[in-house]
Amino acid sequence: MGTPLSVFTGVWFALFGAGVLVWCAGEVRIRRRLRRSGVSGMARVLPDPDGLTDHADTAPVLGYLVDGHGEVVARPRGWTTIRRTSGLTVDSLVPVFYDPAAPEQVAVEGGGQSRSDVFWLLLGLAFAGSGVALFVGAF
Repeated sequence: MGTPLSVFTGVWFALFGAGVLVWCAGEVRIRRRLRRSGVSGMARVLPDPDGLTDHADTAPVLGYLVDGHGEVVARPRGWTTIRRTSGLTVDSLVPVFYDPAAPEQVAVEGGGQSRSDVFWLLLGLAFAGSGVALFVGAF
């Protein structure tokens, strides 16, 4: 039997990788659902209310009008890019899809996020695979 450290590390890596995979799949699912059944509109990219933490969240702050709700300010769901793209500068208009029942759930149309989705998928798979290998190698 392997050391307790290799067992612990294997379990931790496997759980972390599985968590990344579940998170990424959930965000992609939300984005696809909003694009298929959501209402389309245009949103303006707003400056981050707290400019000091702009580096912590790459999702832009969007402001858009919703019938019956007025102006909604939200960050898009399913945002998995590592850095903000140049098309999302402050005061630019971007096409969005939002859920009319919950207008704070919004997805940016054409954000070019497939490369980032693949990155997170590969990261999750690498951690999960390494964790399983460490755990199995311990026995």
